[in-house]
Amino acid sequence: MILKLHLFAVAFWLGVVGVEYILERSRARNRHQGFAVADYHYQIDLGLEAPAFTVALVTGLLLIDPSRLDGLYLVKVLAGGLAVLSNLVCLWPVIQRKRAADSNDLPAVIHYSSLIDQISMLAIPAGLLALGLGMFGQL
Repeated sequence: MILKLHLFAVAFWLGVVGVEYILERSRARNRHQGFAVADYHYQIDLGLEAPAFTVALVTGLLLIDPSRLDGLYLVKVLAGGLAVLSNLVCLWPVIQRKRAADSNDLPAVIHYSSLIDQISMLAIPAGLLALGLGMFGQL
């Protein structure tokens, strides 16, 4: 049961991240679109992504087998943890960017958007690595 919940949370989380990626690519069209993306991403993070990665974290921790913490299994656990930690850290620039957009502060919106992109460059590959090792290696 825990494994099924974990897999559902990971799949849901991955879908949310995919939507956010598409949404983020549209932010540079114009100022209005950039501010709208800041608001949409904020709402998605608080309402969907944070709950999904929290469930994935809790269920993942419950599934860890300490006797297997070496090799590719350890890489999978660490990659999954890095993905969750990165998403948790990314909440801060998402919230700050929303505040900047609400204050009509375009330079700050651009700054926080850049931070979000940088964190995503770590979080997304880490999550995909953990998923791949879990799915294809049955680890």
